[in-house]
Amino acid sequence: MEPETTYVRPHSEADWDKWRPLFTRLYIEENRTLPQVMEIMRDEHRVWASQKMYKNKIKAWNLRKYLKEDEAQQILEGEIPETGAIATAGDPEEVKKRAARSIQRKRARQRARIQIPSPDQPSPMALALSPSPLTPTTPSSPMEPSGALVPSMTLGEAVTTPQLDHFRVTGVTITEQFLRNLRRWTHDAYVFGHWDMQQSAKHHSGRRASRLLSSSLTAGINLFENKKEELAWTHWNRAFASFQSSDLFKTWYHEIPMSLLFEVGRVAHSGHDQLAALLLKSIRNWAHTFLDENDSRHALLSSFGELQVAQLRDLYHRAARCLYDGLESRVDKHSQLLYEVRLNRALDMLWYDPQTDLTNWLPPIEEVDQACGPNNSYAVYFLLLEAYRLVAKELYTDADQVCSQVRNRLTAMQGVQGSIDPWRVGLAYRRLGRQQHSKGRFTDARRSFNTALKYVSGDSQLSMSVLIEICQRQESMANAVHDQEDVFFWSQMLSRLEQQAKDQGEADILKRPQTFSDGTADGAGAGALIVSKKRRLSPGPTRRSTF
Repeated sequence: MEPETTYVRPHSEADWDKWRPLFTRLYIEENRTLPQVMEIMRDEHRVWASQKMYKNKIKAWNLRKYLKEDEAQQILEGEIPETGAIATAGDPEEVKKRAARSIQRKRARQRARIQIPSPDQPSPMALALSPSPLTPTTPSSPMEPSGALVPSMTLGEAVTTPQLDHFRVTGVTITEQFLRNLRRWTHDAYVFGHWDMQQSAKHHSGRRASRLLSSSLTAGINLFENKKEELAWTHWNRAFASFQSSDLFKTWYHEIPMSLLFEVGRVAHSGHDQLAALLLKSIRNWAHTFLDENDSRHALLSSFGELQVAQLRDLYHRAARCLYDGLESRVDKHSQLLYEVRLNRALDMLWYDPQTDLTNWLPPIEEVDQACGPNNSYAVYFLLLEAYRLVAKELYTDADQVCSQVRNRLTAMQGVQGSIDPWRVGLAYRRLGRQQHSKGRFTDARRSFNTALKYVSGDSQLSMSVLIEICQRQESMANAVHDQEDVFFWSQMLSRLEQQAKDQGEADILKRPQTFSDGTADGAGAGALIVSKKRRLSPGPTRRSTF
C-alpha cells in the first residue's frame, strides 16, 4: 500500500461537499455497500475517512438506501413525495428503481418473520436437538462412564422443556438480559446433553475456533504495541474473516460465551475501543445470519451487539458467576467441567489484575486430585497458575517449588495419550514467563518461554502469534543480559516467523477477500454480511492507534 501521505482526508464541510456527489452516486444510485464505496473512494480517488465518519455524513446528508414503505408505494403509483431522502436521488427513473427495491426488501423481510415450518418438516433447532440415527434406541446396553457432565440419556426418554421464545422481558437492562440469555443457554446445553461427550469432534471444533479467534486478536494487540501495525492488521483481519464461517460458534463448546466476552474486553482494555465495538456487532450479525431465532445461542450471541464497550469488564465478573452458578446447580459436584470453568475464569481475571482475589475460583490441589484422579491435567494447570501468582507476590522460592511439582507431574504423564493438552501447558508457561519478565527475573523467564515454545510449536496455524511473541521477548532479554549468540538466534527466528505471518496473511486475502460490516449504515439490516475486497481496516501501517 502506498504511503499514508498520498491520501486526502476531508475535514471541513467544504471538503466533504466536494466528494458528496460521487459518494451519493456510488452509494445510492449504484446501490453499493458502504465498505465497497469506501474501497473505491480510497483506492481510486485517494480519499480516506473512517467508517464512522462516513456514517455521520450519511445521516447528515439524509441518505437512505431504502425508502419507507409508504414513500415507495406512492412513487410506484406515480407520485413522488417531496422529502429530502427522495430528492437526493435526482433522476425520477432512479427514484422508481429505489422504490421497487425497497418494496421487495420489505416484503422479503415480512415473509422471513412470519414463515413457519410445516408440521412434517422439523425446524433447524429441532433437528439439532433430535437424537442421531446411529444412537441405539433401546437402553439395553449401558454406556461407558466418561468425563461427562451428566449421565447420558437413553433414546427412549424424551426431554420436554417449556418453550422460551426470545426469553425477553420489557424494562430489563441489556446487562440483565445478557445474564438471562446466558442462563437459558446453560440450561439448554445441560438438558439436551450437549456437554455429555466432552471429547467429541464438536467439542474440539468449538475449542479450536475459540482458540484461533483468541490467538489472532491477541497477536494483533501484541504486534501493535511493538509498532508492527502492518502485521497487527494481518492478524486482526484474519479474526474478522472468521465471521464468514457458518460453523464458527455453532457448537455448544462451554467456553464460547465467556471467551468472547473476555477477548472483546481485552481488545478494549488494550486501547482499541472501536475495534472492540465492531467485534460486538460482528458477533451479533453472525448469530442473525447463521442461527435460528428460537435457538438460545441466537439470543445469547445477538445480545453481544447491544453491549457497550465500557461495561464489558464489569459484566465479565457477573457473567462468570452466572455461568458457574448455573453449572453448579445442574451438573455433578465432582464434574471435571466445574474445575475447568474455575480455572479459565481465574486465568481471565488474573489478566486484568495479577493481584485479584481468587479465593472463590482456586480449589486446593488435593481436592482436584481427588475429583479428577492422580496425575490429572487440571492439577498441572492450577499449579502453574499458582506459580504465576507467587511470582507476582515476589515469593520466588515458593514459585520454584511449585514449578518443580509441575515438572514431576508432567514427567509422570509422559507417554499417556491424551493426558495433557500441550497448548494449555504452553500458554501457562508463557504466562509465567511474562510475569517473571515483568519482575526482572530474566533467567527464569527465558527458561519458561523456552518451555512454552516446546509445547505450543506443534500447531503452526494456531501457534504462529505465540511463537512471534516468545521470540520478541527472548531477543529483548538476550540483549539485556548481553547474550549475543541468543540475540542473533532469536532475531533470525523472529524475522522468519514475521515473514511467514506476512505471507500467510497475503494468502488469506487471496483466498477469502471478505470483511465483515455491521450492516447498519446502508439499511441492510442487523445480521447482514457485507462483503467487499477491502484488505485492511486502517489506511496505512504508520498509524499509532487503531482508529
